[in-house]
Amino acid sequence: MSPSGLHTLPHLGNRTGGVPLHREVWGASWNPPLRFRLRLEAMIRPAPLSSGWATQIRGGWLAAGIGLLLLFPLSYPDAYLLDVLTTGFLLAAFAASWDVVGGIAGQVTLGHALPFGAATYACALLTRLAGWPFPLAAAAAVLLATAAGAGVGQLASPLSGPFVAVLTLALAEAAHEIAAGHAFLSGPGGYAWGGEGGIPVVLPWGDAPPIASYYAALAFLCLSTWGILRFSRSESGLVLRAVAGSPLTAQASGVPIGRFRRLAFIVGSAFAGAAGAGYAAHVGRATAGDLSLELSFQAATFAAVGGRGTVVGPVVAALALHALFQGLSLPPAARVLLYAGTLLVTLRFFPGGVAGTAREVAARLRSRDRNRGGRRRRGGEAPPGGSA
Repeated sequence: MSPSGLHTLPHLGNRTGGVPLHREVWGASWNPPLRFRLRLEAMIRPAPLSSGWATQIRGGWLAAGIGLLLLFPLSYPDAYLLDVLTTGFLLAAFAASWDVVGGIAGQVTLGHALPFGAATYACALLTRLAGWPFPLAAAAAVLLATAAGAGVGQLASPLSGPFVAVLTLALAEAAHEIAAGHAFLSGPGGYAWGGEGGIPVVLPWGDAPPIASYYAALAFLCLSTWGILRFSRSESGLVLRAVAGSPLTAQASGVPIGRFRRLAFIVGSAFAGAAGAGYAAHVGRATAGDLSLELSFQAATFAAVGGRGTVVGPVVAALALHALFQGLSLPPAARVLLYAGTLLVTLRFFPGGVAGTAREVAARLRSRDRNRGGRRRRGGEAPPGGSA
């Protein structure tokens, strides 16, 4: 097909007044090759499993899960269980923020704890040292985490594959070692801040009741998941998915891959910073563990098990695995090995995670049923519910 024929093909999946999506995003001057255009526009058209009764079933399960979580405190659980779930909600939001970079954009990062820890330390330093009120400090912490993500994205955007993982891992570990090895402040009366002991966060409400922290963290999880889902379904999110699926085709089409990858790091780090500010409010202290390798592996493992790029899958996996691993009471080194082993096994044998594997199994079962029906009709057998 001639290049001019690409511009005269009928557009698939028009959404706004018959204007093609690639023209909405880039303007009339950008005319991508057919392969990349179809990849991008196929994401606009809902798949068979994304409509009708399947969507209602998934929405029903999601609503039922949220309803159970809302009603759970009414069963009068102990404070420890509420604390585990509250922390799980915050880690689930953190895992969803990782999915923006590692799932939607396809840039697997092993240093996502950097914006998270930057936000917790910003909350601690601004409230304790500068005397800022916590809401203002939390807003500044999110901005700092976003700036950190922009810096990491600037360095990582030209890279791909394991090079991104190594770079982000090195940056986060450098920050972790600095935070763990230096008591860089002295509090009143000669009290050392920093190091492994961390820095306390000044909270206006003191020790909040466990049930209040529970509902606040649950509301934050719902809002952050909704925001990330909105971004993943936006035009930028769709382009990011297409770029992750075929970067060479996107680059040949004139797509500024680096700019979109930087955008993914910025958005993912902003949500990670919000989760870090929430974690600082819940725990009341910023520690070196907020920048640890374990936390980065947690987010990557939760997203890989739940299904990278699905957003909701990492959230569900984070809640389940956090509760499971918390009950094992393993030392930190053993937990890192457990997360790393789970991540490697999932990426090797179940690259689509639980959600992707379930979709593949369902597709195979449907294909087998169709093949059996075709053989029965060719053999003269009556299909179920019909006559020969």
